[in-house]
Amino acid sequence: MIPERADVVIIGGGIIGCSIAYHLAKIGISDTLLLERRQLCCGTTWHSVGSVAELRGNRRMTELARYTAELYRSLEAETGQATGYKKTGSIMLALNKERLSEMERAAVLARAFGQEAEMISVSEITKRCPQVRTDDALAGLYLPTDGRTNPIDTTQALAKGARMGGAKIVENVEVTGLAVADGKVRGVETTQGPVRAEVVVLAAGMWSRAFAARYGVSLPLQAAEHFYAVTETIEGLQPSMPFIRVPDESTYYKEDAGKLLFGCLEKRAKPWALDGIPKEFCFDSLPPDLEHFEPILTAAIARFPLLEKAGIQLFFNGPESFTPDGNALVGETPELGNLFVACGMNTVGVMSGGAVGRMLAEWISERRRPEGFAEFDVARMSPFQSSRNFLRHRTVEALGVLYDVGFPNREYTSGRGARRMPLHDRHVAAGAIMGSRAGWEVPLVYAPAGAPREMNYSFGRQSWVSWAAEEGRAAQESLALFDLSAAAKIEVSGAGAFTLMDRLSASPRGRGLWQALWLNERGRIHASVAVLPLEGTRSLVISAPGSERLHGAWMKRYLRSGEEVILRDASSAHAIFLLSGPRASSVLAEAGARNLDHPVARIEIGYAPAIAARVEGYLPGAWLLVLPAEFAAHAFEALQAAAGGSVRLAGANALEALRIRAASPAWPSELSDTVTPREAGVEHLIDWNEADFIGREQALRDQDTTLRSRLVRVAMLEDHSALYGQEGILRNGQPVGLTTSGAWSATDGVPVALGYVSDLDGIDDGWFAGSSFELDIPGGPVPARCTPVRS
Repeated sequence: MIPERADVVIIGGGIIGCSIAYHLAKIGISDTLLLERRQLCCGTTWHSVGSVAELRGNRRMTELARYTAELYRSLEAETGQATGYKKTGSIMLALNKERLSEMERAAVLARAFGQEAEMISVSEITKRCPQVRTDDALAGLYLPTDGRTNPIDTTQALAKGARMGGAKIVENVEVTGLAVADGKVRGVETTQGPVRAEVVVLAAGMWSRAFAARYGVSLPLQAAEHFYAVTETIEGLQPSMPFIRVPDESTYYKEDAGKLLFGCLEKRAKPWALDGIPKEFCFDSLPPDLEHFEPILTAAIARFPLLEKAGIQLFFNGPESFTPDGNALVGETPELGNLFVACGMNTVGVMSGGAVGRMLAEWISERRRPEGFAEFDVARMSPFQSSRNFLRHRTVEALGVLYDVGFPNREYTSGRGARRMPLHDRHVAAGAIMGSRAGWEVPLVYAPAGAPREMNYSFGRQSWVSWAAEEGRAAQESLALFDLSAAAKIEVSGAGAFTLMDRLSASPRGRGLWQALWLNERGRIHASVAVLPLEGTRSLVISAPGSERLHGAWMKRYLRSGEEVILRDASSAHAIFLLSGPRASSVLAEAGARNLDHPVARIEIGYAPAIAARVEGYLPGAWLLVLPAEFAAHAFEALQAAAGGSVRLAGANALEALRIRAASPAWPSELSDTVTPREAGVEHLIDWNEADFIGREQALRDQDTTLRSRLVRVAMLEDHSALYGQEGILRNGQPVGLTTSGAWSATDGVPVALGYVSDLDGIDDGWFAGSSFELDIPGGPVPARCTPVRS
């Protein structure tokens, strides 16, 4: 029988659900009930390949990936249940120069994170795995700490550990619905009756989207077919064979009890069950589709010649769920309070099991997102991305992207064109190369007449850099217009609006356009937004495209009972232009604007009503223009007429280059919940006289601590290659940090970047003096100048 209530109810008994139950018990939340409709592991966990890699894309996830590996190693001693974990190491082969550059960048990350990684020669690859053909390989990336585990045994060990900690796990009980009241989940309905709960966690894998949709919750994930094959026993196959990845052929290989398992993340995936996962699906597989798998089989036989004589025991096809951006969906849903999710693992559920379980347990316990996980927050996604048609097209691409070369600035090509700014057609006519931001089509850069409209992806300097430099020059020396209409915009109004905004912001409220620094309870930066005062108590919060749900949920979190505050998503209602350059004010006046001597002015541009606000900072004479979306085209025409047709359209890449050159940190690249205002060099934005803002006490304490991390501006001494972010920063030859964003500066004539350096002994001005700095990039370190970003 199931209990009538529990502190937490978890829906789903795969490795993620069992890991959450285990970690909740570890932190003292033992009144947890996990319900599985059939048997543990019966969805997708049971057929996972079971690889466990420790190097991830950021420091926090790498730390948790190490924790996951150690957890899987130690569970048997703790629970008596074997996991089958084995450390074998892994090798990735590079078959072309682009992949080699990507691997060298991965080695830079590993060095910065203190992770073991080594670029190895072809002969060294052969020594570690004699069976793999390497005559067409350039080199390999060897990660000695990677391993593998048995998915079913590991899940059972987590389940046993959860039970030992007091959790109750019940199989063959289906959750049929949620109990909801006042916008919050209050429990679940099951085939054995209702269960009241403070928190419900949906960890039902590929079933999660349809279940959540019944309650208006958007979870963009879609199942796709995932193929692998297993040979018969191969005599002499080394049990310690490293996990082999050949992403240029979309393949991976591992030894499996004397057999060779090989599978793929093919370039064009096959979405499965677009209209919903069959309810009875349990320990099932899909038809093998040998025609679809045949190119992979051909590549595998060429890569491992022993396959020519080895019999194939199993062709397997099983579903895995994928998200539009390749990151999992984790956290409390913005639509429904007390409902947490952990799904959309993109084939790495076992690899992420420990990390996601621990992360979500902390999230539930502290009721705030753990630091460093914004990219996984379910609120980052737009609801339209849950639509059947969008997922049908995006999933075809999303699976293959996981093994694509991770070029800087790479854009998805599928699921595009859904959200368009009012001037979209004008941007295209002007030669814009469009990118996608939260589904919005935004101009990145404008190709000159006759030039191909493509990004020419590379780890070196890309072809559009000179075009963006010309746009930036116009913004500084003449006149340019940046269309920021895709920005997230939240209207805040009501009698309690100012009280809420003051509570959220560490920055003083301004009469004009002002930058608001939002801290969390630990004094770290939750977000940085622009705030435009409107009439009365109304204001407009402006931030990066797609952040409206994240910010809306944050604002609601701190809204107190009885406060009269209205929050309205106005992202589609307003167009925003950033008009920059010495001519901006005169052109506005010529177009009909008056009252430009005020910090915020209600003006007319032609016949279009607009709000104009001066923009302080690195753009000379810049104005932010906010107007109703339906007037945007007319306003642009009026500005062009006033300027004699000389308004230069400029894209996001030019604006980013100007920002980086000016060492202006931005959210979320430099300003994130992993750093303090002092570390980011933005403590000047804080109003210490304001007594009630979130995080004030901790931020004040941080002012007196030793500074061990610091935001810096790094510039190459000579014009060499390119910087895009995630390059290593070396001090006296030793890794001390990573860049967060980079660009080529036309003013400096060299690549420049922002980034963080760290030293446990502390960083002061003397730390920079007398030190030599380099940027660690593919091809080897290059000399650089490194200076702190100051308030």
